[in-house]
Amino acid sequence: MIGLLLASIDSVANVFTDVARKKVLDRNYDAGLISLWCKIIASIIFGAIIAILDLGWGVRPELPNIGGKIGVSPGLAFIIYISLNALLEGTAILLNLRALQVSPLSYCVPFMALTPLFLLPTGAIFLHESVSGGMVIGVFLVVLGALVVNRQMFARGLWEPARAIIRERGSRYMLMVALLLTVTNLLDKWFLLAGSNGEPTSFLVKFSRTIILSAGKCAMLSLFFAGLTIVRLGNWRPYRNGKTGLVQAATSFSWNRVLREMPVWLSVAAVLEALVLILQLTALQFLVAALVISIKRAGMILAVALGWFIFKERGITDRIIASQVMTVGVLIFFLTKPDSSGKAILETRGATILAIIAIAGMALALFQTRRRDSR
Repeated sequence: MIGLLLASIDSVANVFTDVARKKVLDRNYDAGLISLWCKIIASIIFGAIIAILDLGWGVRPELPNIGGKIGVSPGLAFIIYISLNALLEGTAILLNLRALQVSPLSYCVPFMALTPLFLLPTGAIFLHESVSGGMVIGVFLVVLGALVVNRQMFARGLWEPARAIIRERGSRYMLMVALLLTVTNLLDKWFLLAGSNGEPTSFLVKFSRTIILSAGKCAMLSLFFAGLTIVRLGNWRPYRNGKTGLVQAATSFSWNRVLREMPVWLSVAAVLEALVLILQLTALQFLVAALVISIKRAGMILAVALGWFIFKERGITDRIIASQVMTVGVLIFFLTKPDSSGKAILETRGATILAIIAIAGMALALFQTRRRDSR
């Protein structure tokens, strides 16, 4: 149950992270530069936590011997691992940005919902995770709700997503993003559980593994975003004129303007981003990866409410309807989770009936909404 609670808190924290980040983005600062500062601040936070764990509890985060089979030391194996991880996540970020450049938003966003769907079979195959009927039903409802939230694509036909993959480059890019995030989530869990040999470990040990991986990921992504920022914002004309062109490109814009002008919201976004990473990586050590990411995606429920309340967004009827289905999906995760005696409040049959009722209710609500709008 602790994994479900951590994943749920992570989902809520992720929504507030997006709110804080949007407050900064609304001032038209570069997204890469904002991400860079968030990663730098998060790296400082993780460094402080590592020091507190060492000085306060005598716990030094130990690196799992993931390179033992090929004769590589744990330190070198860790550097190789986080470099690969940053390369995959960085590629996903670039593909995401490129997808939004070449295709309409409605053809891109829906494919992000496929990550939990990909994680179910891959987690079972590569991580030997146990997948129950309740998990499958819950993940399906969360993914369905996420797709309905972005139903503009389906307005052209039930098979429009499949056609979009063939026709739209942005859709293909976002499908690749979903696959890359599936791989990084699997690698994260594999790293966190490496060396445990299936034996139970204390929460403090799990937490220390989370912190060392979080620190490594943020440090390496800081380098990635620094390079991306120079490429995007730097003045490259002098680069052809001499060896100092790279330095001139890196100093042709203000690196700390966003930090000087919006220190509070940027710091809030960074702290929440660090919290989200801690909660997600810790939850992965207790739960099936697909459940953690599904619950994180279900944060859209709260995002809809905050979008209406804080940013005065309108036309959110479809989102509210879809959010109810996602709520039922998350509820099924909790109700079908066995207790210490192996019994669950809701069995697979009951979860199936609840899912059918939720889907039927959503279909009816969408139909009534469309008929009202047509009038």
